Amino acid sequence: MPEDEKQAPKDERREWREERREWRRRHRGPFLIPAGVLIGLGIGLLVNQPGAGVLIGLGLGFLGSALVPAVSPDVNAPAAMHGPRWVFVVIGIFLVLLGLTVVSGWVLPWTYIFAALLIIIGIGFILRGFGRMW
Repeated sequence: MPEDEKQAPKDERREWREERREWRRRHRGPFLIPAGVLIGLGIGLLVNQPGAGVLIGLGLGFLGSALVPAVSPDVNAPAAMHGPRWVFVVIGIFLVLLGLTVVSGWVLPWTYIFAALLIIIGIGFILRGFGRMW
């Protein structure tokens, strides 16, 4: 068997690995939202407030996702996350305040306003997702 034919599969595997690394680099995004939920849940369980911990952790995850740049070092590569990032900031602030309200035991009218706003934003995410499918 000629030497060139033995090298061809190795070259193909090397090219495939390079393409895979490049794809991962361009398509990775910050996983701060699930990390925030898990950390918040853990801390909430330690202080006997798991619901508030999840809300605060989720809010901090949204804030972190908005603040951490999701653009890859390559200027021509697509960003890992598209859309307005200020929405993540607003959602994050609402969730943190809602979690702090649960911890403190305050019953304020804006708590219900936040809940309604979160439901509306969640429905908006669903509609936006279905809009991209068609």
